[in-house]
Amino acid sequence: MTIMITLEDEAARIVERQLLEGRYPDAESAVAAALMLLEDASVNWDEIDGEAVRRMIADSDAEGGEIPFEEVARRLAVKDGRQHR
Repeated sequence: MTIMITLEDEAARIVERQLLEGRYPDAESAVAAALMLLEDASVNWDEIDGEAVRRMIADSDAEGGEIPFEEVARRLAVKDGRQHR
């Protein structure tokens, strides 16, 4: 199946940067990788503890940096009793 898409400027710049850095051979591969990550990281927002997210944001702000997505997913999975792969 072929689907044609038009990317907004910010998304297009990300794809262009990924191509220039040699991470992907073409735009289709970059977008496909992003979609696979999105699928892999799918979250049931009904199960998210808003207070835990607020604490993580406060922790990140206090440290002056960012918390990688994998760490956020791990913390939420541990709190929920699930193992994040």
